[in-house]
Amino acid sequence: MSRFLYGNNIFYHGTYNEFTRFRPLSHFGSKRAADSFARSGVKKGEVTDSASNHNEIVFRAIYEQSRKYGKIIPVKLNLKNTYELQDVEAIHDKEFYTGLLLFHFIDEMGNTKLPLTYDYIATYPFDKNLSWEDVKKELQQDTLYSISEKDEALDRHHLFLQRLIQYFESIGFDGFHYTNEHEDDGHVSFIPFRPESIIRLDLPAQNVDYNISNKKFPVISGARDLEIEEKCFLNIEHWYRKEMFENKLALFNINKKLMRRSDSIRQFLLDKEYYCKVLFNDVLPKIEKITNQPRYGYHGLNHTQQVALFGIDLALSVHQDPMPVILAAGLHDCARTSDAYCENHGPNCEPIARKFLKENYPNILPSDVEKIVSAVKEHTTGSKAKDLVSACLWDADRIRLSWELGYKPEFFSTPYGKVLAGLSAEKQKAYERRQNEFLIKRGIRTLEQVMQEKEILAKTYKYNPETKFKTR
Repeated sequence: MSRFLYGNNIFYHGTYNEFTRFRPLSHFGSKRAADSFARSGVKKGEVTDSASNHNEIVFRAIYEQSRKYGKIIPVKLNLKNTYELQDVEAIHDKEFYTGLLLFHFIDEMGNTKLPLTYDYIATYPFDKNLSWEDVKKELQQDTLYSISEKDEALDRHHLFLQRLIQYFESIGFDGFHYTNEHEDDGHVSFIPFRPESIIRLDLPAQNVDYNISNKKFPVISGARDLEIEEKCFLNIEHWYRKEMFENKLALFNINKKLMRRSDSIRQFLLDKEYYCKVLFNDVLPKIEKITNQPRYGYHGLNHTQQVALFGIDLALSVHQDPMPVILAAGLHDCARTSDAYCENHGPNCEPIARKFLKENYPNILPSDVEKIVSAVKEHTTGSKAKDLVSACLWDADRIRLSWELGYKPEFFSTPYGKVLAGLSAEKQKAYERRQNEFLIKRGIRTLEQVMQEKEILAKTYKYNPETKFKTR
């Protein structure tokens, strides 16, 4: 689902060329990342024979040109829903996207065989039986690439990318994103599919209406077994994905204050504002219709709201898409019927969660659905989080218990979760006050709503340390 309110944030692109229109799949990130590329020269790994047919002499010429003419371009991005990649130091060529597609179809889509859609995207554009006229004709059916006098191999590569983009658009995505681990550790970079999504701030304003729902992709039936080479590609993608998750946790364990850098705090606050609005305006009203919880109570909807707010902060602190965390938080106690201790309410949430996600959020990737369901199902019995969605939900759900019963670091997975769980009583009140002020100042909640909720909770429920939940 939606990741960031991109339109309110400024991103940057490092380049060494003069142009007015960006190419599809251009990269945008923090100012530091863009400056690193523009000022230090193009990296050799970014100019490969397989991707661009450049030789060593051409590479050296480009390198010298980038050293002399490098600059950064500020932009805003009109994106709503992006698909996560791993950072492979900007080497996003045909082999990389081939591995991505394999992983997407086999693992994320839950297939046992490779759909022929994969062949249509990744293999057939390079079929010798496909004439240059056919390639050119298909390229001209879209506006991604302007057709000019280029060699045949390069345009076949463009056709592959065009089909790749059209496919991801057909399932609801308008770009890619990844957590930067090279030019600017920890900051998220974005790769829009279409130039129309990019609003340059160094040029006169452009009025472009871009709607991914208008993009179509042919229905292709059938499947086949994986070939040996494809199994190798898939293994590489598996390795990258595992490494990406471990690197994220290591990154934030080493530098807990990474999100407090001056060039990221503004974006952090904008992202938090957007997801708080999603929580109160979209998710909670839908959860209220299907949950078995009361509105108030130790495990009522007020608790769900609190866990979701914690979850947004935790997700942003580790660059996890907050939307799956918000949905997991909304669903985690939906099978509860009382405040009594009950480990079964986690597993009992599974059918409710699956039905809810299918009916209300059908565009979520199957892999994200499984992460949400797993986090919800195992939050009462799980001991070690298997991914960042579970880590954020479990930490968010346990923070209140730590404040009431005492902090035990072994029960927490995220660095910021450990910080919040270990706050003193005075700092707990300060955190809650800042959270309420944040929601009130941005018009997400009113002062009257906040005060009314506090009054109801204070008068109606009292914490009982013997039963470990609040009672009337």
